[in-house]
Amino acid sequence: MNGGKPGPKRSGRSLLRHTVAAVFLFCLMPFTNGCQNTEEPLTEPEAPKPTQKLDRFSTQHTEAGILKWTLVGEASTLHQDTVHIENPTVEIFENGEVAITLTSKKGVQFLTGTDKDNLHLSGDVVGVSKDGKLYTDELHWRNRAGILYAPNEATVVRGTSTWHGTEMRADPTLETVKMTNNRFQLYPRDEKTHETQPQSK
Repeated sequence: MNGGKPGPKRSGRSLLRHTVAAVFLFCLMPFTNGCQNTEEPLTEPEAPKPTQKLDRFSTQHTEAGILKWTLVGEASTLHQDTVHIENPTVEIFENGEVAITLTSKKGVQFLTGTDKDNLHLSGDVVGVSKDGKLYTDELHWRNRAGILYAPNEATVVRGTSTWHGTEMRADPTLETVKMTNNRFQLYPRDEKTHETQPQSK
């Protein structure tokens, strides 16, 4: 109770300031929440529903009549721009001979766009060539450039020599290999004189 005394009068300007402040805070709340949402990690869009499923899959890629690579899988699903393959085996050819044989748990063949004829392998990737063996968890075959690329940790083995690193780039034979963050134990008997030695990118 105020004893009958009238309370302090608020001017129109004071009421306007409170009203503006209230509106500003109300508008700010959803904007702030929106900013928080943008900081969340983006998730990859779900792959479109497959248009065809096959129990057995095989294909090959040729250029000007020359065989470049073959791919065989236990099962596959065809999407709009890609084919997803289970337990693929890839053979990449150079000069009419198999340069490397690659196996993994999953594979993707790109059918259109700038990635057309590229391959992506993931899950226990193993590569075997006459010049060594390759182990990694993710491997890209860049068809146009003719390069194997492993963005994560990769291991190249030649005889008893072992070479670990990341961002590996190599020709299909594993004769020339480049990696960053190198850690290696090499023995001269395992390295031929014409082969490229470990180096950073």
